[in-house]
Parts: sequence; C-alpha cells; structure tokens
Amino acid sequence: MIRRLKQTDFQALFALQKRAYQIEADLIGTTDFPPLRQTLAELMREAPLGYVLTSESRLIGCLTFSNRTITRLIVAPDFFRQGAASRLLRHALEAEDLQFVSTAKMNSPAIALYHQFNFIEDATTVRQDIVLAHLKRKTENNGADS
Repeated sequence: MIRRLKQTDFQALFALQKRAYQIEADLIGTTDFPPLRQTLAELMREAPLGYVLTSESRLIGCLTFSNRTITRLIVAPDFFRQGAASRLLRHALEAEDLQFVSTAKMNSPAIALYHQFNFIEDATTVRQDIVLAHLKRKTENNGADS
C-alpha cells in the first residue's frame, strides 16, 4: 500500500535509509556517503514530505520531495528489483509536480529507473568526491530544454 509519509514513520524511515544508503555507498565505492551521516534528530527536524510503500505494516520504501525535487527514493534491500521503487515513483509523479532528482552518477540502477520515467541528465557536479548526476523530467509541456 502506498500512503503519505507521517511523522510516526520517521524512525522506521531512518532505519530503512541506513540500510539502503549503505548499499548505495558500497555500489559507488565510497566510505563517506553524506546521507549515511544524517541522524534521527536531523531527519525529525527535516520533517520530509513524501510517500511510503508498506507491506504487512512494514515500511519497505519511501520517496520524499521538496520544491519539485525528489530528495530520497529508497527501498528495503530485500525488496530490490521487485518494482517497489517504480511503484513509489509512479505514484508520486502522478500526485505531485516533481521535476528534478540527483543521484550518484555511478548508481546505474537509479539512473536507469529515472530514465524510464522520462528524467534526463541535465548536469553533473562533484560533491565530496562523489560525481552527482542531476536529472530533469522531460514532459510534453516542457520539452528537454526547459
């Protein structure tokens, strides 16, 4: 079931993101991955908006956003490659005007997923030795250049 993220989900979200972001850090070959440094207190202060995917009352995925930008899309490792991220992304894109996302350029599974939803690479930057791909959603209204 997909539903809105609630404050009561933050602790489970924090635990989920620690597991998911450790796998991403390993995938891109870094030991200093900024999302892994976030504390529960910081997450609570952030109070992100978003959606969660649950299965039998367990939080198995989450997509958060701010100002038309996807700020996190994470899935429990035991649900990788089962469509959870696609379901969350599809739901959020239907409900919100989300246009931007950034991810490590070496995170090819994430890049491929975003490409399936018409996100195209708009720019790259380097932050703390991690090359980030910044993607923008191409829609019928905005074309690739707007």
